Amino acid sequence: MEITFDRKTVGTCLQQRFILPTYQREYKWETKHLRELLTDIQEVFLDAYDPAHGREDVGSYPAYFMGTIITTTADAGTKSIIDGQQRLTTLLMIMAFFSRIRTSNPDSSISNIDSMLRRQLYGKSQFNIEFDQDRAELFSRMVDVSKYGDLQALDDAIDTIPDLSESSRRIFALFRQIDDFLVDEIKRSLIPFFVDYLIERVYIFEIGVPKEQDGHKVFVTMNDRGLKLTPIDLLKGHFLSNINSAESNRRANEKWTDCVRDLRKLGPDEDSDFFKTWLRAQYARTIRGKNRGDQPGDFELIGDSYHRWVIERDDLLDLKNSDQFYNFIESRLPFFAAQYRKIRALETSYQEEFSAVFHNGSRELTLQYMAILSSIDVMDSTSDLERKIRVVSYFIDYYATMRVINLKDNNYDNIRDYMFSLCLKIRRKPVSELVDILANEIKSLEHTTDGLARMSYGTVKNKNLLHILARFADFLENGVEQTNRVGFAAYVDRNRGARTFDVEHVIPSNYAEVSADLGSANDFATREFAVDRDQLGALILLPRGRNRSLKATLYSGKLPKYAGENILAQTLTDAFFDNNPQVAAFKGEKGLVELEPVSVFNKAAIEKRFRLYKRLADLIWNEDTLRNLAK
Repeated sequence: MEITFDRKTVGTCLQQRFILPTYQREYKWETKHLRELLTDIQEVFLDAYDPAHGREDVGSYPAYFMGTIITTTADAGTKSIIDGQQRLTTLLMIMAFFSRIRTSNPDSSISNIDSMLRRQLYGKSQFNIEFDQDRAELFSRMVDVSKYGDLQALDDAIDTIPDLSESSRRIFALFRQIDDFLVDEIKRSLIPFFVDYLIERVYIFEIGVPKEQDGHKVFVTMNDRGLKLTPIDLLKGHFLSNINSAESNRRANEKWTDCVRDLRKLGPDEDSDFFKTWLRAQYARTIRGKNRGDQPGDFELIGDSYHRWVIERDDLLDLKNSDQFYNFIESRLPFFAAQYRKIRALETSYQEEFSAVFHNGSRELTLQYMAILSSIDVMDSTSDLERKIRVVSYFIDYYATMRVINLKDNNYDNIRDYMFSLCLKIRRKPVSELVDILANEIKSLEHTTDGLARMSYGTVKNKNLLHILARFADFLENGVEQTNRVGFAAYVDRNRGARTFDVEHVIPSNYAEVSADLGSANDFATREFAVDRDQLGALILLPRGRNRSLKATLYSGKLPKYAGENILAQTLTDAFFDNNPQVAAFKGEKGLVELEPVSVFNKAAIEKRFRLYKRLADLIWNEDTLRNLAK
């Protein structure tokens, strides 16, 4: 069997033509895989970048090795992918993202990457990876800025693709998150440099084999032959080698195996994710500084090689003798693994008592695991554990919400340093002290709900607007004890087809028609109308199917239909308030004077509606709620 080995840049690799065997067509990457890849590449790039550098200097930056693919020659000059479809599809998705930016900003000087996406073949434009029809249509729409330049229009277009597979939906969901994973320094001014780095200094190692069966043999040899110890195996070996008693060693081995097995039920990488999270939460002391050239701290070293970090720092974990190594596995490991599994479960299954964990999970705020675990002590009672989960998750929700309200991104890189510093402050604190620390953090944060005035359809990412409006709706539903409530989980679920909720403009976009409909009540200035209708007070939530059907309908025509929709729409109608003492009681208790039906939706109505939203925000996110959660 003749095997070829070729080290190729991303730019060279993606210009080849690939086909996918049937068994290779399922896409399995998750958010964490994409985030880790982009984070790693950006860190290498930024470590090398200097403001004095020109574009050509990028060519001398350290290379980043992305991994290996296995291919075999197929028909018509194509290559069949035996292993590596996930990487190649992800790279094509990233290129599609930057292609949109380049097309939308022709003066940006971003390198031409079209040849890495597709080529003209037999008079047709074809992607360099031969996809199934639904995935080819997905990528076609993702790169078509002329038709789908607005992300909401793109979302709508993707929803109309017939028989879109779950794998293709996963690809699009990750595509929409790429912007969140790019650091601000790159987004502000370095995208052309970063794209050059991605094309010319990120490498893939391609192994070529004569036929498909040979590829499978190589794959098995690479992955199954010999004793390949994982970091988990090496860490386990380190602990067991320091436990002298044979019986204790046996019991520790069983305990370790049980914990790892239970963690892997959450996902194939969850055992490693847990150890990184736990070690950072409970034992890490340092993180890389902000200045160029600063050395990695415990946070980064744990992420790169957590088993080696532990082996070299037994003293930080208070591991000095056989008994301490045994007790670590027998007591601490299962305790913290159980708490981690509980947090992960609460993140994906809504429970009112721990709702903030779910709220954070819906925002992909995975750093909440670290923060919550940092506050926990192995001696905590069940009651104290629950209170700590509630208050820490609520504070993270408060912090993230204030950032969103004030037009700040909550991507991993933007909040990582703050979240780690928070861990150092709250590590193993008793509940009373923990609550005081978090309350003081709330007082010291620079952002408040006053920032709501700057939120609009044009200034905030759609998913953030949706989250905030869903929180308002959920709060109102619970407050008036609505029997047919939708619930926050359903509002933010993006897989409900026509029942998926979208942000709805109460006022349609045609000013002339709106003006005529309002008559003497029209108080919009012509030039400001487009901005006014985008304001937070002019937005509600509607199921996607209803939103599309009502899009161009005037408010006078929408209002009767709103009576049968969710609570944000219902509160505009008389029917919601008629003979409803629960609404009146809740309105009086919470001081919601602006909670009234709106028969005419003009600029004054938008301003009044905004004051209602502002009041709801103040009721949801405040220090008193934090303290009440600790009781």
